[in-house]
Formats: sequence, C-alpha cells, structure tokens
Amino acid sequence: MKPTTTLPDDPALPALAAIRALGLAAAIPALGLDDRPVELTLRGYTPGSRATFEVRAGDRHFALKLYAEDPESEAELYEALATVGLVGEGPVRVPPLLARDRTLQVLAIGWLEGPTAQELLKSRRGARAGELAGGWLRCAAALPVKAGLPLGAAHMVYNAGKEVVQLDAADRGLGSAARRLAGILTQTLPKNGSRRLVHGTFYARHVLDQADGVGVIDWQRFGQGPLELDAGMFLATTWRYGLDHKPLAVEAARAEQALLAGTAGLLDERVLAWHRAAALLRLAGKVHVVERRKENWLDRAHALLTEATRLAELAARPDPVARAEAPALRLNGAALELILRALSTRPATPEELDQIRKLLDERKQRDQNA
Repeated sequence: MKPTTTLPDDPALPALAAIRALGLAAAIPALGLDDRPVELTLRGYTPGSRATFEVRAGDRHFALKLYAEDPESEAELYEALATVGLVGEGPVRVPPLLARDRTLQVLAIGWLEGPTAQELLKSRRGARAGELAGGWLRCAAALPVKAGLPLGAAHMVYNAGKEVVQLDAADRGLGSAARRLAGILTQTLPKNGSRRLVHGTFYARHVLDQADGVGVIDWQRFGQGPLELDAGMFLATTWRYGLDHKPLAVEAARAEQALLAGTAGLLDERVLAWHRAAALLRLAGKVHVVERRKENWLDRAHALLTEATRLAELAARPDPVARAEAPALRLNGAALELILRALSTRPATPEELDQIRKLLDERKQRDQNA
C-alpha cells in the first residue's frame, strides 16, 4: 500500500479510536512519549484485522502494530527471541519489543533499518537477497524457541481451498488450473519433518539488509513447521518479482542460487518444491482483491499457477534413491477425503487439522512397518 498519514476508520481496531480522540502519547502512556511531537505514517493495513504505523517522535523511531485480536503470543515471541540473543548487534536480528497495551491490543517494536530483499532485487543485488534469507534459515535451524502453533503441509492445503474458490470466482480458467494444482498438492503431501520456528509469511519484503546482518520483521503469522515452508515462500515472492519485472528475473534466479548454496544440507529438494508450489498458489489467489489487480492480472495469475504446477509435479516425481529424512506421502481413503474438504469456502478447524496430522502420522508408521 502507499504510505499515508490518514488514520483509517476501523472499529475492529480499538486503538484507532483512542489515538484519534486522545493522541498517541495520551492513548498509550506506556510509550513514554511525553510532549514529543508525533508523526504517524500508516505502512500496512488489513481492514478488520491489523494496521502497522511508522512512528517518529523526537529522536525516537519505532513501529506501532494495532490488532483486532490479542497479540500476546507475538509479544511473547519477541521476548523469547531477545532471550536467545536475536535483539541487538548479532548477525541475525528481530525488532525489540518496546511496549504493549493489552486493553487496546497494541505492540510497539523497534524499527529496523535497511533495504528489503525485494529492494535488493530491484538494485540488481539478487545474490545478496538470497544470502540474507539463507542466513535466517541457518539461524532458525538451530534456534531453541518452541513458541507458536504447528504450521505445515496440512495447513497449506487447507489454505489452498480458499485460493481455489477465489481464483474460480475471478476467472473460470484460473479456477480450473488451481483445482488441478491443488489436487497434485493434496496427493503429494510431504511428511511432517523436524519442526522449527517459522516466520509464516517469509516474503522478500520482510527480510532486511542491515549491512552487517539480516533483520526479519512482521512476525504475526509465526509458528512451528519445516524450514522449507519459509524458504518456499521467500523463493515464491522473489520469482513473482522477476515475473513482474522481466529484466530482473535473472536477479530472482541469483537469489535462489544464493539461498540454496547457503542452506546446503538443511532443505529437502522435493519438500521445498512442494512448499514453493503452495506459496505460488497462495500468491495467485490474491487476485480476488479487485482493487489491487494489476493491468495484466489474468496472465500474471496463469503464469504463477503454471510455475506452481511445474514445481508440484517435481515434488511428486518418484525419487530413485529413498530419502529417509523427507519422503513424500501419497494419501487415499479417509485421509484424502478429509483433506479434500479444503477445497471449500470455509476455513479448517483446529480439530480437523489435528485429524489430518494424526492420519499422516498413522500412514507414516504403516510405511515404516511395511
């Protein structure tokens, strides 16, 4: 979105009314702003859900995140990451938690400077973008932080249901291609491997070059899942950037090469291909927001689905050498029927996701005993 100094009118975000009525300093005394002049710039906004402001107040510079729901788990994550040394001058950094207001459902966090990985692609420094993403993934592989709900292939397949419906509503041809892709993804769910802290929306714009380190921002969708989930989303967003800016496609390829080189031994090739495909489907589904459509939105969405299908077919290809650490799973019967409910308009319940995980674990155990 384009930055603006206008506060949206959104009753789902209780802090907005308080800030409008009292001013930021009085609305959230925990910030300790006193009489400093305050400049608020809206940087991100999802109506009915959340808003992110850049705040400048005298010599202070931070992000203010407003939520419709309690962000306590995100606050606890920032505290946990600070405990393990990711706040400060280390090679991998997250924003520090500065203040919170539980009543207004607000977090204030430090502002990390530096160009995003997306901006690095634009300046023809794709390799650097990939190096930074790889640096986070190496760090995540060793982190002892266990915060967050499970995220993984089952979660992505349930999300695919919404995307299929959205794409079909936008264009029947897109819907047909999305259904085929979702079917491949459903048939080739990778197993649940080791769970690590994952960002959940590891877009190129959430990765910052801080010269002597990498910064990672916007943690509201974090969880516990495979590293391939974050790697797949990062590569999906860089590939999309190359699609939108043809002269920079080579920089997206360089980012991919650098990420893979920097994570050698950490990622399973087929699991990564599966998550890249699922992420591209997710990005393609965003065409349902009509006001954000680009002029060539239909061709663009078809290109995203074509690349996603290529990757999904790669993930489904039988491996000539058994790989004990991450074999693909093929499902049928009750498990497949349950997963196919994803292709509907309603979200999955936690109980249904738990059922899927149990079915996958049971199938894994049968395969090991065979």
